[in-house]
Amino acid sequence: MSLICAVPTYTELSAAVGQDVIVINGHSAARLRLAEVAPVLCGGTLYFRATLSGPAEVREGTHLSRIGDYLVRLHLTRVESEDGSVTYAAQAQAHIDEMDIVERVAPHRLVAV
Repeated sequence: MSLICAVPTYTELSAAVGQDVIVINGHSAARLRLAEVAPVLCGGTLYFRATLSGPAEVREGTHLSRIGDYLVRLHLTRVESEDGSVTYAAQAQAHIDEMDIVERVAPHRLVAV
């Protein structure tokens, strides 16, 4: 069996909310919980922004992660709240077929006059 890095759809990612995500961190792996997923339009490309939480310490950067049946490249940024709890903001590229979500994310553009 070969491992293929995939770009999941929004439906597949949102179905995994509440489940554990395995983040491969060098020669080890960490388990974080997928708390939230939202589509984000950035420079004409659709991305997913997610929030991950858990007791594991993971270094910031791009990691190969297992979400459901997919291996996904996630870029993790550590976010520390006022109460000292740590979450991770994750970003992943969206599947090309998800461009219809763009209309719901940014249907109008603000134009300066």
